[in-house]
Amino acid sequence: MTIKNKIDYKYRIGMRTLKTALAVIIGLYISYLLDLDSAIFVSIAAVSTMKPSMSESLQDFKKRLFTCVFGVIVGYFFSKINVEDYLKPLVAGLGILLTIYILVVVKMKDMTQLSCIVFVASFCSNSDKFYYATNRILGTFIGIIVGVLVNYFISSPNVWEDFILAARSCYRSCNLALKEILSDKKADLTEFNKDLESATNLYKILEKEADTPFQYKYKEISREKRIMSLIESISVRLEVVENMDADHFSLEVSQEALKRYKLVEEYSSDLDVEDRVYNYHIEYILKYMDQLKEEIENIKVKK
Repeated sequence: MTIKNKIDYKYRIGMRTLKTALAVIIGLYISYLLDLDSAIFVSIAAVSTMKPSMSESLQDFKKRLFTCVFGVIVGYFFSKINVEDYLKPLVAGLGILLTIYILVVVKMKDMTQLSCIVFVASFCSNSDKFYYATNRILGTFIGIIVGVLVNYFISSPNVWEDFILAARSCYRSCNLALKEILSDKKADLTEFNKDLESATNLYKILEKEADTPFQYKYKEISREKRIMSLIESISVRLEVVENMDADHFSLEVSQEALKRYKLVEEYSSDLDVEDRVYNYHIEYILKYMDQLKEEIENIKVKK
């Protein structure tokens, strides 16, 4: 593969990239104005807190703040152990062991890596340990506050709109797949499954968004829950009919094929068991699709 093929010439700088740069700029100005010796910690925290959703930003807020305070404190106390220089690496290793052990015991395993990094930085710092600890904690706090506020007030991530758009994509790709099935073709569910995965991931984030203090308008997501349930039900039944080897349509399904897709499909009144099951699932897919369309078609989104 050539270098040319590895370069994405079509990439355009997005809003999150601009917000990340802005958060760093604001954080650095605050550091300079307050004469803080912690500009790098402010910048790191501001960058890491800029997430695609507010729930993820708040999660990183908690994670960053905890790992900073915990790692700095443990590093500070271990650095105060008075031993010969050649024994200090062993002391650092014991500190890492203790850090990991405590976090695993209290079921905070996802914070071990960052805590260990902060511990080592605190332990190995050549400056006054207390001064370093204070600067690191203060810088991290300022950085995450700036990152969260910039993320919220400037083009705040709208997971709800993204979810609705993903649900509409699911409807469209399902419609195409069902048309192929009714045309006696082998349907390709790749596009639908991709849309389903996107909608599922966004719905999980939306559930978390509802629990944040920033997204008060998403406290009630009962409609979104119904939409996700319909998409999942359609998915299950699409997989079933795609893997069946039925030969005949019922009168109802034949009429729907003509009405929806202008497909003239012969029907049979003498259906075997597999044909009945096959048509049963198709009828429910059509029913769920109508319900899904009713839920999503009149929702206004800006995108």
